[in-house]
Amino acid sequence: MDKHVAFVVITVFWLLFAIIGFLVSYRYEERGLIRCCVILTAVCCYLAWMVTFVMQLNPLTGPRAKQKIVLGMITYWPRSIIHDEKDP
Repeated sequence: MDKHVAFVVITVFWLLFAIIGFLVSYRYEERGLIRCCVILTAVCCYLAWMVTFVMQLNPLTGPRAKQKIVLGMITYWPRSIIHDEKDP
């Protein structure tokens, strides 16, 4: 549940940042440039955060096992590193 709350809070934050920046840009003469900068900033920061967040949800390194357990798994499974047949 915590990951969903964090995802929603950060998404709402960057969405509000983009909307407020878009509305504030009406005060200035260079509206187009300010809108572009604000929205690109919001999108890039959100994407950088989201990629990092998603990578932490499913890490590439798996759980660590003791050497005794790994050797037991290798000898138990027929298609493991140690087997009776020669490699092609």
